Amino acid sequence: MAFGFSPSDIRLAWELGSFLHEKCFTRAQGADILYLRFGREIESFTESLQQLEAVIDHANRQRPRRPFRNHNDECRHALQPLSQLVGDFKKTLDECEKLLNDHERFKRDTAGFVDNVVWHVSTQRDVDILRERVHFHATKLLVVSKPFETQLLLEIRRELQDLRRDVSEIKGLLVDVLTNGESTLNQLSAAQRVTFPDIPSEIEARFILAIHSDPPATYQDITDVPLKEGFDALVYHFSQSTVEFNPGFDPSPRTPEETQFLNLLKSKWILGKLEGSSRLAAADTAPLWASALAELKFDIINEYKRFNTEQLVAPPKDVIARLPDKCFSIWVVEAPPILPPDLAEQRPLEDQILEIALPDSIGTRRSSLHVFRRSPVELRLVTTTRDTANPGYHQEKGKFYFIVNTDATRVIPAYATPEGGTNRHNLLLSNRHVQDLRWQYLTNADDVASLQQALTGYRVHYPMTNVSWSINGSAKPHKSGKAMVQLWQLQTLQSPASSSNTTPVPSNYSAMSPTSGLMSRTSSVATNTGVSANTGVSARSTARTGSTTLFSGSSATSVMVGSRHNGTAVLAPDPPVMVFFTVHNEKYTFLHLELTSRIFINPESCNCRKNSKTECLTAVLETKDKVIDLRRSCASEASGRGLYTWDLAKFRMPRHPQYKDVEVLEKVKYLTLRFESVEAKDEFRKELRLLEKVRDLEMDMCRDILREKQNKDRKAAKR
Repeated sequence: MAFGFSPSDIRLAWELGSFLHEKCFTRAQGADILYLRFGREIESFTESLQQLEAVIDHANRQRPRRPFRNHNDECRHALQPLSQLVGDFKKTLDECEKLLNDHERFKRDTAGFVDNVVWHVSTQRDVDILRERVHFHATKLLVVSKPFETQLLLEIRRELQDLRRDVSEIKGLLVDVLTNGESTLNQLSAAQRVTFPDIPSEIEARFILAIHSDPPATYQDITDVPLKEGFDALVYHFSQSTVEFNPGFDPSPRTPEETQFLNLLKSKWILGKLEGSSRLAAADTAPLWASALAELKFDIINEYKRFNTEQLVAPPKDVIARLPDKCFSIWVVEAPPILPPDLAEQRPLEDQILEIALPDSIGTRRSSLHVFRRSPVELRLVTTTRDTANPGYHQEKGKFYFIVNTDATRVIPAYATPEGGTNRHNLLLSNRHVQDLRWQYLTNADDVASLQQALTGYRVHYPMTNVSWSINGSAKPHKSGKAMVQLWQLQTLQSPASSSNTTPVPSNYSAMSPTSGLMSRTSSVATNTGVSANTGVSARSTARTGSTTLFSGSSATSVMVGSRHNGTAVLAPDPPVMVFFTVHNEKYTFLHLELTSRIFINPESCNCRKNSKTECLTAVLETKDKVIDLRRSCASEASGRGLYTWDLAKFRMPRHPQYKDVEVLEKVKYLTLRFESVEAKDEFRKELRLLEKVRDLEMDMCRDILREKQNKDRKAAKR
């Protein structure tokens, strides 16, 4: 075996088995019903190991203590043949542990969530393989444990074992004689004569062909069957034979499956070849091998007796002979290696909301980023590589598995740094202590915007670069600068299945076609809201995560559960947002402005009113209130190391716990934007008007729903 086979190793093995069963298959862990049988096999095998340890301890207590002798070495030497008989069960248990560890996280993560065992569809194959191997080891252990105990204690124990069998048969015979009379005595000799009937010649011929087909390297000749491989084949085929057939109370002919009966014949044939093998007599451990074979021979005889006493009826010989060649195979095929779980598979309580092709695809190999939403604030990111020319190829690359909880993980827009360069399509994810960094390299700006939307809940409606900004017209460094500017619309990414389901809207609103990517520019809009048809307003507008809505993407209403009765809360939709990516005092900085209905562009405040011949590159944002609520969030350090503390997640939806702590600048009366060209300014104003129309449309809808609800309540009260 791969490990030093000693009593302590046996104890470690059964302790590992106990841990696996307790950790992953008890009621508290909630294992899937499909895998409970796997748990029962582990539990049964663990009990067998525990019994084996008890046998060794019992023998150790009876062995006389000899001076100047190493007791552990003696016991290890005695256990060597057992390791060949049972097989490397420690390796099997280690692979079970690896499989279970791959499908659970025992530690509590930064957000306070704990995962129990999470099984996946792709796990079924590996579980079946391991369950069969555990069952295989357990069967062999049950077979050899008693003979091993016999050899380990005293030779007389083997004689007592044979005597016990004889006494048991005699006892059964006497009971039959006392019950049925002397006729039972005549049945005894007949039962002994048919214990091992001859195997039909045509079936034996196929066994001979099968034993030469794909034999192990240790096999040379049919008269020299290797003990270990032959014993493995014997145990495996006998465990698949009629011992698995239980006719119950069915009065019809009790005939087992043809393959089960064939495996019984195969077990008898293999047993004969092992008993006649020249290696059995030459082996140093011949007594233990012989004892193990005698134990199996006794079990095979008992199976044959079920047919002799007409408890079972054998299938027709011609049907057995027509079975395919694979049913006659002798050697146990080594199980394929255990594959790691497919991390790109959607798990329970998850939604896959995004899949992006990555730039490091080479030839026929395609790398992809898969994003799964686990909760409103937690995502799972998986990077995989597949080969279009080889469907069986699958690889998870490097740091392929990453849990993002935006309460604890920073979302760093490396692509928006003024330096640009190689970071222009990169996002960086980092925990609060900058101990676990993940650079996410993407192909283009659209992919960056999609991943950012998954992380923040906002769709990048319109990005702009090289925009000069100033607060209250000031040219001071801390009140002006250059920035990348993005217009955001609240829109949570949905899985393809959920995004196809639309929710009914009030009858006075016309239907609008939802889009899953960028805003639709040809959607029709209701005319009774003050917005003309075909204005390009998107049907997928803002959404408050988790709300039950009556408008596509809108959070107009949400079902609320109260202590007395349920009700409907009417929620105002969230406004679009303008975000500046800039530098302040050499620190990476965000400026954040919610574009409420109080914010507007004042055309009278720009240069075009002073000189109509001058091309105006300026847009001035003002407010109907006294001041603008402009928020500022800076990295904690200067550029360089400060990049790792520049956190866009503070502005995500649902609201980040630190959002309320973000600085609100004082006395901001207006905000001036200067663009590189008139075309850039006009495009900005066009996109801003589009977002304003969506915002106003949803506000009108919210008021209409509230008004309709109030009218219904008043009518109900009058009744």
